Amino acid sequence: MLGVLLLAADQFSKQWVMARLRTEGAFLVLPGPIDLTLVFNHSNAFGLVPVSGEMTRWGLAAVNLVVAVVLGGVVLRRPLSLPVSAGLACVAAGAAGNAIDRIHDGSVIDFLDAGKLGFVWVFNIADVSVDLGVGMILADSFLRRRARAT
Repeated sequence: MLGVLLLAADQFSKQWVMARLRTEGAFLVLPGPIDLTLVFNHSNAFGLVPVSGEMTRWGLAAVNLVVAVVLGGVVLRRPLSLPVSAGLACVAAGAAGNAIDRIHDGSVIDFLDAGKLGFVWVFNIADVSVDLGVGMILADSFLRRRARAT
């Protein structure tokens, strides 16, 4: 259920920002540390994958979909701790959200701009979902390892 809610929030927020900002580079200054800046990301996180047109689009979409399906399957089929299940659901939702963008729009819609905090990348809720999920899995692993050591 968490994954479905995150995926819905991601897709809704992207549609809202597209309707509000409309063109790449358009921005909305907000009070607080986050502004909105519309960016179309044709690469992956941090721009690590060189952009090779449609090959990049469909290759990254396929990788995102495989990750989402595999992790979703693990969550549904294996008994896992709550933090690990939630973490995997978060990562799967983020992968699915960005895959949907690539398939539908040709690129990932990014809009959360934390430049006021010195963060140079613009990101979206799917990206936050992946980061949150990885953090939950790592925290659970660390806490379990620590509990076994004492």
